[in-house]
Amino acid sequence: MRARLNSGPWGGLPPVTRRIPSLLTAAAIALLPGAGPIHAASPVDGTASLESHPPTTIVAVRDAGVRDLRGTFRSAVCARLPADGPPCAEVLLKLAGEPPAAALDRVDDLASRYRIAFVPGLFNECFEDLARPFGDVQADLRARGFTVDYFAVAGRGSMAQNAQQLASHFANLPEDDRPLVVFAYSKGLVDLLEFAVKFPDLARPIAAVVSVAGASNGSPLADRLHAIYRSLGARFPLPGCARGTGDEVLDLHPDTRIAWWQDHGDSLQLPIFALVAAPQPDHVSPATRATYNELAKIDPRNDGKLLWHDQIPPRSHLLGYVNADHWSIAVPVLKEAPQASFLFRDTTPRTALVEAAIAVVAGTRAVSMRHGPPPAAGDPGGRQ
Repeated sequence: MRARLNSGPWGGLPPVTRRIPSLLTAAAIALLPGAGPIHAASPVDGTASLESHPPTTIVAVRDAGVRDLRGTFRSAVCARLPADGPPCAEVLLKLAGEPPAAALDRVDDLASRYRIAFVPGLFNECFEDLARPFGDVQADLRARGFTVDYFAVAGRGSMAQNAQQLASHFANLPEDDRPLVVFAYSKGLVDLLEFAVKFPDLARPIAAVVSVAGASNGSPLADRLHAIYRSLGARFPLPGCARGTGDEVLDLHPDTRIAWWQDHGDSLQLPIFALVAAPQPDHVSPATRATYNELAKIDPRNDGKLLWHDQIPPRSHLLGYVNADHWSIAVPVLKEAPQASFLFRDTTPRTALVEAAIAVVAGTRAVSMRHGPPPAAGDPGGRQ
């Protein structure tokens, strides 16, 4: 494969840049013709099918048991933005009803108190030579004294397969009493939560999960593309990762995800903090514009892969809405391959977002440990 990549019209380019055609091939798999129109939900035929679908609804975040920390997170992000970067109002969208910053305990010397880890998403293993999710952030955090781990999972692995792989990572962690904050990107959230419910003893070091454009409720794209992906895309050779079975996309069906939450939501005790990718149209990368437009037929508030409300787990803590698409919120493609600037939009201050999330997680935990958890959204005595 490498010999073939080194020849042809891309042969004269640097090695990282030669991976761009493969990245485009993977993106093209998601747009194969004949997949049919996109729908807001899977078609349901007959009473038997209806009986297999749990009832669902869409409500405001507070009515889903979600604690709204947008004002608190905004304050933490704005204080950390580089002077030569975009203004805070451009980094974080301000939706109606954003509460003021909450009074959280300040936790100093976070690098000595917490360990940090990252879990990548679908296909990320296949293109690590091009850009690793949060690769720039990991380097920045290490320079600031943090202990940082990267829990690699199979780029085309099912959530069951990747949960087992995560179990191996956790089983081999060195002894360390510091709690772990895990940033889970895209399908990485699905894999990590499956690990947490299947291997609760190994998951004990996790103090909190930060979902970054996490596929909590899956994507309508998975419904549309599953059949053709299973027959063609899963077997398509990609550098750096094994072929898939199709289960990796089945895991992202909205019905699959809703059923998972119904089965495991009550037993899942990990606090989850949600960072939502919700780009303005001018922040959508050309490379993901086609799927953004497809999802916009359901809701224009999407990141090119996921609808915005599908990125918020039930009973989680909402951090904020980042003006970035599904790739640029996590993947530093342009830092590694600036020649790809015609394909990607990326002005996202990822390190500031991650450091702010760590600070909010630590402050929220400190308050909770001192006073107990705040009232749930539906509890008597107040709404968050």
